[in-house]
Amino acid sequence: MAAGNLAGALPAGHLIQRTGLRTALITASIAAPAVACARSFSALFPVQAVLAFAAGLAMSLWAVCISPMIAAITTERERPIGFSLFFSLGIGVGILGGLAGSRMPIWFSHLSQFTPPLGADQLTLIAASGVAALSLIPGLSLRDPKTALTARSRLLSSSDLKRLLAAVAIWGLVTGSFFPFANVFLVVHLRLALTKAGTVFALSQLFQVAAVLCAPVLFRRLGVSRGVLAAQIATATCFAVLALSTGSTPASVTFIVLTGAQYMGEPGIYSLLMGIVPKELRAGASASMTLVIAISQLIAAASAGWAFTHLGYPRALAIIALFAITAGILFNAAVRRTTHSLIYGDVESQAD
Repeated sequence: MAAGNLAGALPAGHLIQRTGLRTALITASIAAPAVACARSFSALFPVQAVLAFAAGLAMSLWAVCISPMIAAITTERERPIGFSLFFSLGIGVGILGGLAGSRMPIWFSHLSQFTPPLGADQLTLIAASGVAALSLIPGLSLRDPKTALTARSRLLSSSDLKRLLAAVAIWGLVTGSFFPFANVFLVVHLRLALTKAGTVFALSQLFQVAAVLCAPVLFRRLGVSRGVLAAQIATATCFAVLALSTGSTPASVTFIVLTGAQYMGEPGIYSLLMGIVPKELRAGASASMTLVIAISQLIAAASAGWAFTHLGYPRALAIIALFAITAGILFNAAVRRTTHSLIYGDVESQAD
């Protein structure tokens, strides 16, 4: 699936430019549930491997479509709120989906006797795919923002985009280094029982929803770039505190706050990306960002696994904190340089 995400990022940008955002989004809304449904019919590993790659392609197309679509249907002032609503709904509905998904096999166990080839787990996956396909209903009512076909060389020549993607790459190292190992940290390092670890995860998801919904208030008070910097400094601080924590209770509380702080800046990051590039470059910029994040998180997961094993959690978490601060500084510097060039570029053009 990770390979499909990587392979699909740049082709997704080209598909959006040729077919339009609405068509590409509808394609992803059909393809992702269809592939998920197909995976429920065979447990053979070769079939699962091929379909997992296809699922990665479909989800990559969905991820690339979202940023330019939200940017297209919101004004510059509304954009941080739009991204905050998107992320908070994604996390919140995910919590409900997890609760329903854990109980659906019990519900379907009574029906599986009438469908001998399909067990309760398979019926659950098919039903979940059907629920996901309902996204077509609001998707079909979206208007299609016009996306011009832009030369790849022009996209790569944008110095503003390069600076922001460099910051995104460092931030991807932060997000991809600890959270894939969070369950191991809670159960092995903190020695929490599975039930307590599950409670910590549930509380962290609720805190994520609250933090993301509060993000527009932060951006309105500090500005988007400074708001992102504040969230990333808070994330770095939580990593540092987590590195110094010895008891399970303070470490669990810090973990919950950490997840909220990390996600609080995400709406601002996507809003900044869509704000600094022209409308015709948004699809390509979104594809580039998806690719950069996927590569960074892949590198981060491999490196963090080695670091946690050989250096221990405290030292590894302190290193992650340094990366978080570096990402925040780079984001702030990139946005300031972009704003400066836009202002003085306009003045020079008016003088000409």
